[in-house]
Amino acid sequence: MRDMGRKNWLLNSMKGHSCPCGESELVCLQWHPHHRKVTALVLRHGAKTEERKQAQQLIEESTAVCHNCVSKIDHGLASFIL
Repeated sequence: MRDMGRKNWLLNSMKGHSCPCGESELVCLQWHPHHRKVTALVLRHGAKTEERKQAQQLIEESTAVCHNCVSKIDHGLASFIL
């Protein structure tokens, strides 16, 4: 049950954000370029830890981007600038 709360927190961190392509479905978005680090910090550590504060800082430095656009960015095909 603990993991569900952390996963929900991660999804809720995407509320109010959308990808530059227009995608706004929360489960499709990632925090680019720090998605893996943010996910690891949130899922491994509790809400009142320094790691959660670090995750929030990384989120502030990131842009919400959908899975498709992440692939385009990684391959140099993105038609927008982050």
